[in-house]
Amino acid sequence: MDKQPPFFPLDAPTRFFASSHAPIEFYFKKCSRDFSVLEEPLYPFSGCGDHAVLKVRKKDQSTWEMLSLFSQISGCKIPDFGYAGLKDKQAISTQYISMPKTRATILEKHTSILLEHGIKILEINAHSHKIRLGHLKGNHFSMRLKKLKPLDARKIEQVLGFLQTYGFPNYFGAQRFGKGGDNFKQSAPRSKKLNAFFLSSYQSHLFNHWLSARMRLNTLLANFSPQELRAEFAHLKLDTLKALQAQEHYFKLLEGDILCHYPFGKYFCHDDPLNATRLITQEIAPTGLLTGQKIMHAQNTAWSLECPYAHPLKAKGDRRYALVFPAEVRFSYLPQEAQGKLEFFLPKGAYATIFLEEIAGRILFTPSKEIHARFMA
Repeated sequence: MDKQPPFFPLDAPTRFFASSHAPIEFYFKKCSRDFSVLEEPLYPFSGCGDHAVLKVRKKDQSTWEMLSLFSQISGCKIPDFGYAGLKDKQAISTQYISMPKTRATILEKHTSILLEHGIKILEINAHSHKIRLGHLKGNHFSMRLKKLKPLDARKIEQVLGFLQTYGFPNYFGAQRFGKGGDNFKQSAPRSKKLNAFFLSSYQSHLFNHWLSARMRLNTLLANFSPQELRAEFAHLKLDTLKALQAQEHYFKLLEGDILCHYPFGKYFCHDDPLNATRLITQEIAPTGLLTGQKIMHAQNTAWSLECPYAHPLKAKGDRRYALVFPAEVRFSYLPQEAQGKLEFFLPKGAYATIFLEEIAGRILFTPSKEIHARFMA
């Protein structure tokens, strides 16, 4: 990994939340009793081909631990497995795994061993090729919130309405950065796979800093007059600041922002005032830079806030939605048990933990040793 320039931020960015509501109190712990994840594949499987596709449900097992067990039982090498994404260990997770058909038949004969490890094969299908990383539409989540008072339950219902309408900032979650939250500072020259992960983590770290800078601007625009902001944003004309404040959405689109049709589509440069309305209707969303090679950069005003985080890493660059819109949101409250049940769907790449922190209006999660070990496997 290239050494970062000394002016690049190596600390965690400040979090700015979409909603200005006061923090909401409840208790949530990531565990299999209170947290479940269901993966939705990107495409239907054909039913024929050389690859078996297993729909598996696992409890208190990381994806890597499950694949390691599958490998030991079936003799299938780890690189021959396919999966769309890694799923949480402290949860009941359902996801799709592909492997050569010949090895899958061996795995079927050892269901009792799998059950002993909290793993159950729910369905077996077939497909013409292995599942690729990122080949999923998103994930369905279910969370049980405890120690929740009636007033706080009503506050959650109100903020959920706001977040469904306006979306929430698509920060990378704490689990992206390993133990201590600093794996983006690491390098592993002897391991291409691990070094690629550290490099990707650094891209994520810079994205979070960029998103924090944009959310800070949004927050200032919501609380100060254009005249007051001129002192800090001298490069922005007074008329520009007034036009930004006039945009209905809390995330203000800057001239030259790179937008993308939502939930997928082509990138294009923002130069049309009507895009602010299209953001409200969730037709488009702004994107942020995952710095690297061969990637479209912001222009004009937007570039002034993106350029500090553009670094020519020896890695493929990309862009990531700055906002995501939760779907299929359902919330129910059981006052006698002081518990709430929250269900929702997020597109791939979005973190349920970030969404829950947006609801709470406070930081709930920090990196854990388990998460670091998962990526070290």
